[in-house]
Formats: sequence, structure tokens, C-alpha cells
Amino acid sequence: MFVVFLPALNFRGNRSPYLWWFHKLLSALGREAAYICGDEYFRAPDELLADGRNEVSHELAKQLQYKLPDRTVLAEQLRVDVPLQVWERLEGRFPDDPLAAFKYFCLQEDLELCVAIAEAFDKILALGNRIEAVITCVNCATLQGLSGHRGIPVIHLELGPLRRPRFLQTAYFDFCGVNGRTEAYQRFFEDSENHSCFDHRTPIENLRSLFMFSPLADVPEADVELGLGLQVEDDSNVVCYANGYSALSLINNGRKILSEGGVKPPILVRPHPGSFFSLRTLPVGLEIDNSVTSVDFVVRCRRICSINSGVAVEGLLLGRAATVKGDCPFGFCVDSNTGECKEREFSFFLINYLVPWSLAFQVEYIRWRLGSPSEESIRQRHLEGFMQDKIRLLEIRVEELESLLSDRDDQLTQIKRSFAWRLIWPFRVASSLFRRVLRPTGVGHE
Repeated sequence: MFVVFLPALNFRGNRSPYLWWFHKLLSALGREAAYICGDEYFRAPDELLADGRNEVSHELAKQLQYKLPDRTVLAEQLRVDVPLQVWERLEGRFPDDPLAAFKYFCLQEDLELCVAIAEAFDKILALGNRIEAVITCVNCATLQGLSGHRGIPVIHLELGPLRRPRFLQTAYFDFCGVNGRTEAYQRFFEDSENHSCFDHRTPIENLRSLFMFSPLADVPEADVELGLGLQVEDDSNVVCYANGYSALSLINNGRKILSEGGVKPPILVRPHPGSFFSLRTLPVGLEIDNSVTSVDFVVRCRRICSINSGVAVEGLLLGRAATVKGDCPFGFCVDSNTGECKEREFSFFLINYLVPWSLAFQVEYIRWRLGSPSEESIRQRHLEGFMQDKIRLLEIRVEELESLLSDRDDQLTQIKRSFAWRLIWPFRVASSLFRRVLRPTGVGHE
């Protein structure tokens, strides 16, 4: 049995900050897992939606491929909660600063939380279950320490940097951490030492052809030298793994670079669509990017600078240089001096480290990864998964086009059967004859 652990820490104004993750994991694992989450996660989706929790929507469920649970499904699950007072006391350590509490939860071990999680594990074991692994979507130093002491693997799942509709949907799948403190480089290093899988370079053009749903025939020339990709302010990427950088420090550094003549203006600044803050005005030389998609932003820039945003991964895939300031799983793919992509490392990151979204949540795949398969086996399985995903997307696109053509044919048939169409028949005949009379009959022109 697996254990799903999601905190009931109130750092976003509720006690279910990873609500859609709960629904995704419940949909994928069902009764194959026990759930250490909290009361609010188990509220019916219709109640949550009525309370303004917009992430409980059929649109998001369809996009991320899961089913919203009904009350019966929720009642069937094995759940063992961390007592509410444990979360309240943890929050009380940081009065009026919920993000400080969140950072502490991610990075520091807490004795009271450790005892509560240990008791939850013991209750699950007392029912005759064996804990195969703990699955979560957020770093928790306490969980990692306790599970390591007990010999229980912790699997961290998260949205990957490449996402639909422009790319194949990817997932992070990591036994050490998510966003920061990940195993990505260590896996690449060990594989390189073993001369196992990635002694060759995969051209960026080939990677782009695989991962882009609709690859660009030609990547346009950049029209600005530098673009800044900002991020969501309360995500652990920024709260825990920014190495002291912030959106403001990126912008001020851009101003400094301009003042020193390091780049020509303008510097493009792209706000994150999930940000609480909207940019109104920027200092002279900086320009707000209003591109419809992140790809449109990336292709305008010769270099992308971010703390640790996945936009940098898009940039590398589209042949742009990147500067990454924070801790992240793809930092080792970027040459620290030039910002250029290191192709061997990037190939490993995209194909071995990232996981096809459709595969990452399958019980069989999770158990397979727990068996420590070789990197070559992982590569082959992921390539097959990515190709299957691409075929499915193309099939869906063909069905959509066929449906549009069918609708068009139905509309044409209805028009031709209409009284109005028959009524204007004489005018259509006259128009056709008139066009024939006016048609040129001479030889072709040079």
C-alpha cells in the first residue's frame, strides 16, 4: 500500500493547499493508498466549489486527466490525519507570516510533526498493511527524515516544466525532493560514471521535434536580447529555493545591466499568469511582455533569465540561452559561463528524469520505479510513453478536424436545402455566366 501525504498547513488561506493534487492522486491510486491529509481535503467537490475553490473544476480535471470524487468514493478511503493542533502549533511559531511557516515545513524537521506522522504510519501498519512508499507533491524535511529512518521511500510528484498545449505534458518524479534538493544531477552523474546511457548528444532539434506538440518549422530570430520570466510568489520554488533572489531582484538586476550597457533595451518582463500581482509600469528600458503564451515570449528573447522557472527549459528547447539563479532540477543542463544548453545533460533531463504525465501516476509504473530499473530501461520506457502520448494527441487533433469538417458539410447541406438557396438560384446562374464572359482568354503574362 502507498501513503499519500499532503499537508493541512494553512499558508494559502485554507487547510487544503494541494487540493487538486489530492483529487489527482485519489483518482490514480484509490484504495491502493492510505491518505494522511486532513478534513478539508475530504470535503465534497461541490461544497468546495461553492466556497470559491475554483481548482475544483471539471475543466482542470480533464486537463490533468483525473476524475473528481463523489461522497461515496471519499468515504471509502483509508485516512489517518495529523491532528489539527499540530498544524496550528507549527503555524504559531511564525505569527502573521504563513510563508515562513511553509518554508520551515519544507526545510526543517519538526519533532511534534514527526511524532504525529509516525503515529499515522503505525495506525496504517496496525491494520495489516505494508507501506511501499509515501507519495507527496511538496518537500517536507520531517517526512523525509522519518521515512528515511524507517526505510520507506518518498516519491515526490509535480507538474513538469513542459506542459500542454504546446508541449507534451511532463511530470517530475523524484525520490529526494521537488523543485529543490532533487536527485536529477546525481542520477546523471552516476549514469555518466557508469558509461551507461548518455555518452552521446541528442541534437536540440530532435528533442524539440519530440516534445513540442506542434514543432515550429523555423524558430524565429530573437528581437530582444534578454527576457525575465517571473514566478508565483508563494510556490516553494521561490519561497525555499530561490537562493535569495526575487522578482524585484531580477528586475533591478535588469536595470543594472542596462545601465552598464550589457544589453540593448528593451528587456522583456513576463509576469506569471498565476501571480497575485500585475505589472503596471516598469523602469525605462524594461517592457511588460503581453504574449499569449510563454513560447511566444521565449522566441522573442535571445536569453531567458529566471529564478528557476520552467520557462528556462522551454528556452533551452527552443535554442535560447538561459540564466537560472535558484536551485532547480535542470540547473546542471546550463553552462554557467555562457548560458548555453549542455546537450548530453539536457537529453538526460528531458528523457530520463522527466516522466510522461500519463505514465507517472500508474500504479504499475510506480512499483517498477521502486525496483530501481537501469537508466537505459527508464529511457526506453519514457521514449515509448512520450511517443504514445504524441500519437494520442495527434489522433485527438484529427478527430477534432474531422468533426469540424463534418459540421461544415452538415451546414452546407442545410443551406442548399433551404428555401433561400432555391430562391436565389436564378441570380447564382446569372453570376456564373457573367464570370465566364469576363474570364481572360489571352496568353499568360510574364
